[in-house]
Amino acid sequence: MNKKAILFDMDGTLWDSVDNIVDSWNLALRQIGETGVVVTRERIIGLMGKTMDRFAKTLLPHYAPERGMEVMHILENVENDYLRQHGAVLLGDVEGTFRGLRELGFGIGIVSNCQSGYIEAFLEYYHLEDLVDDIECYGNTMHGKADNLKLLIGRNSLEQYWYLGDTQGDYDACREAEVPFVWAAYGFGTVSADVPGVNALEEIVPWVQEMIHLQ
Repeated sequence: MNKKAILFDMDGTLWDSVDNIVDSWNLALRQIGETGVVVTRERIIGLMGKTMDRFAKTLLPHYAPERGMEVMHILENVENDYLRQHGAVLLGDVEGTFRGLRELGFGIGIVSNCQSGYIEAFLEYYHLEDLVDDIECYGNTMHGKADNLKLLIGRNSLEQYWYLGDTQGDYDACREAEVPFVWAAYGFGTVSADVPGVNALEEIVPWVQEMIHLQ
């Protein structure tokens, strides 16, 4: 990866996979005979960006924590397969944005609180593997976003970088990791702080151009 990069959140920043998560999880729950849990968009969207153990505690409170995570892993595997086959709703011109940033000399990274295989499903479905230099997630490390940001930045020896995310949790993780944050105002969440933002994914390219000019 180049010494400078734009790092991206997934959900609410690059795509909206909520409806496909709902469909795949309800399918998986039926397959394992769990008829007492019904997943809806309203239940899921409030959890997007959280780590998967938080999902388990909220959606499967009747299970002991260990069993809850076992069920979550089943749901995750079905979800990854589903997303590899169906994709989701892109929140803008992802490929064009990645190419525009690379033309400016910036590498591309993705850091998410998702499970292992989720980012790979996104990259595989949209054939973006060659445009993304590195990824990290909760499912790989069992650590939160702040630690994973520091991990990715460190192993790529990045010197200049920003993180584009859409929620307060993204902003808080960036503050903890001392990573400059840009708010994806078109996404799922809000941010209480006064931070720079973009109203569409594609706007990150001219925003970065302006930052380069100012420097």
